[in-house]
Amino acid sequence: MMADTRRAFLLGATGAGLASIGAGVSAEPAPPVAATEAGPLVRGIAYIGQSVSNLEAATAYYTSTGGLEAVAEGGFQGGRHFYVVEKMSLPLRSRLLRGATGQIRLMEFSMPSRAAREAGVVPVQGPGITHVCHQSPLDRNLWGKFVAAGAKPVSRTGDLVQLRPDVPVLYGYARDADGTMLEVEQIMAEGLPWSYRMRHVAICVRDIDRTVAFYTHVLGRDPRERRSNLVNKTLDTTADLDNVKLDVAWYNLGNLELEIWEYLNHPTSAPVTARPVQALGYNMIVLDVSDAALAAKKLVEAGGELVSDAKTIDAGIMSFGRDPDGNLLGFLQVDTSSPYSAVPLGRLASG
Repeated sequence: MMADTRRAFLLGATGAGLASIGAGVSAEPAPPVAATEAGPLVRGIAYIGQSVSNLEAATAYYTSTGGLEAVAEGGFQGGRHFYVVEKMSLPLRSRLLRGATGQIRLMEFSMPSRAAREAGVVPVQGPGITHVCHQSPLDRNLWGKFVAAGAKPVSRTGDLVQLRPDVPVLYGYARDADGTMLEVEQIMAEGLPWSYRMRHVAICVRDIDRTVAFYTHVLGRDPRERRSNLVNKTLDTTADLDNVKLDVAWYNLGNLELEIWEYLNHPTSAPVTARPVQALGYNMIVLDVSDAALAAKKLVEAGGELVSDAKTIDAGIMSFGRDPDGNLLGFLQVDTSSPYSAVPLGRLASG
């Protein structure tokens, strides 16, 4: 079992150690993707947006610890594009950070609204985009670097924990200086072809069946895997919650995975209003698509809300919409040579 599990991680078959709770790790390939004449409709996750209080400090934090590098500045026409999202001008500075398999777009808003200032951190059980997973081999000590740089552990032990003796993963949650949660996974295996990678972005929802139906239609594929009633005392330690029980689904999007959680016994509250874009934390998931208009159409068909028509952004075309839980999605149609494209980021996603 140990050899098989190690092999699964070497192949990148799992999005998180959670995939191994209660059963062996699935190494099944992703199902066929809905395609247009331009190729697959959803080509990956271009980037995850993250609102920060200090752009320079956040850049230094993530580039010094997580294996990310700054590759692009600006965009969104100084925030004017967000007028259609929140009906107000949102002046900002922006910087794109790139890793081998994923990207984070840091955004510092100069005049956050009162609602944004009062939003608080996203709880472990959401609602909303709760965390991004960062992986490294054990000997790189990624967790130690994040903590030394100022991350505050969420996990009760203050350190990483192992899910099961036969699963070669140590993992834990921590929050950066803005309270934004990240997951660190350190893989206890030799011969990994990468020293750092982002692995998934997670959202917590109230009704996972509704959310899975929505994303299956928009993404044009079924979940890679679904698990129900996951129970493991290690989850209690990591989340700092008692008697955690989860329903989880994972979508393989090429360079990254989308992880969807429903906490069954610490129920995610239904959002009263959509979380403001300027509120500190993850504020959007931007999909690299071959046809922004078709992606927007599928979002509406699936029960989402289109909040902006297509506009020229990042040397491409982008529209914004919200999923049934209010999470902000971007559909970016851009040349694959662009720094904002997800296509080149798939090189190590399966390595």
